[in-house]
Amino acid sequence: MQIRKHRQFSGKHKKIIAVLLAVIIISVIFLEAKLKPVIASASLVQAKSFAVTAINETTVNILDEMNITNEELENVTVSSDGTVRAISSNTITTNKLKNMITLKAQEALSNIQNERIDVPLGTVIGGELLTGKGPCIPVYISMSGTVSSDFEESFESGGINQTVHKLSVKISADINIITAMTSTSETVTTSVLIGETVIIGDTPDGMISMNNAQ
Repeated sequence: MQIRKHRQFSGKHKKIIAVLLAVIIISVIFLEAKLKPVIASASLVQAKSFAVTAINETTVNILDEMNITNEELENVTVSSDGTVRAISSNTITTNKLKNMITLKAQEALSNIQNERIDVPLGTVIGGELLTGKGPCIPVYISMSGTVSSDFEESFESGGINQTVHKLSVKISADINIITAMTSTSETVTTSVLIGETVIIGDTPDGMISMNNAQ
């Protein structure tokens, strides 16, 4: 009689364990389904911020280290009356600067490894009332990418009979964002001003685009 009760208890015990395991498995699957897109979105936003900051800081540091003046980057042709007739790029200097920025920016991205971000549990669950609330789930971001850079120019009014020619370096990076649960790719672009030339009078017809500096 005692053996029969033990068998009955064992059978019920197994059923309870099976139900608990099923509940745990379903909960994990549900949580993962809810967690993945939120983690991916939060990781993407933060990774883009990390990348842009790293690229900008790298570019500024290189400009400071190389101490290149605007006169070294651009050749300005002035007529006898002092009017700027043409602005062309100094190919050797601009290419040297561009190559250095590209190399160092790529290294900076590769150094972004295991950067922690915190995603609130309420954000994962969803709903306006819960977003941004609750304990945080730590997520670690690693990054790699391919960087390219080029020069771009623009003209802005600098006042009466004046035009400001601005020279910037545009850096684009195709980044791979990797977390424990997700992996995605994105392109980020940023631009850093590196020089200005004030032109008195009309914009010169002989302007040579900085994109010619290959």
